[in-house]
Amino acid sequence: MKLLHQSLFKEFHATWACYFAVAFLGFASVAARAEPPPAQLTEALNKYIYQHITDVVYNDPFRFALEDLNGDGRADAIVLMSGPRWCGSGGCTMIVFQGVEDGFEFVSSSTVTSAPIRVLRKTTHGWRSLIVYSKKRGNVLIRFNGDVRYPGNPSMQPKASQADVNAASIAIE
Repeated sequence: MKLLHQSLFKEFHATWACYFAVAFLGFASVAARAEPPPAQLTEALNKYIYQHITDVVYNDPFRFALEDLNGDGRADAIVLMSGPRWCGSGGCTMIVFQGVEDGFEFVSSSTVTSAPIRVLRKTTHGWRSLIVYSKKRGNVLIRFNGDVRYPGNPSMQPKASQADVNAASIAIE
């Protein structure tokens, strides 16, 4: 009974801490968590899979984080896929969606990506830079390019500096 009470107490305070951050500090970052994704994100992901991968929609598991990556005041989505269709020895596929008025639109996909995925405040071409983990390379910096996408292969990108890693917020652990 004591453990149940402690667990409920911690959950209560964590919930109120989030409400406090939103209400009084005016911000909230929705990092990857166990909650189900917004229906509009699942719809956008299924549309992407249907149009770019296969005409069969799968319910493959994924982790997600909602962050305003392009400064338009709307939450964009970082999705890290999992499962054998999306992951290999080098990592998994990361997909970025832009938040739009009626949901999400595909922006880019990157292969060989592993968690943690971090978000920097620095921007390139109006989009925030990301730091992803790349096997055999460590933390690498991926910047939005002028062709409306993040690089497709993070393992070919420069290593992130320790200062950037420390300054970034973790979106997906």
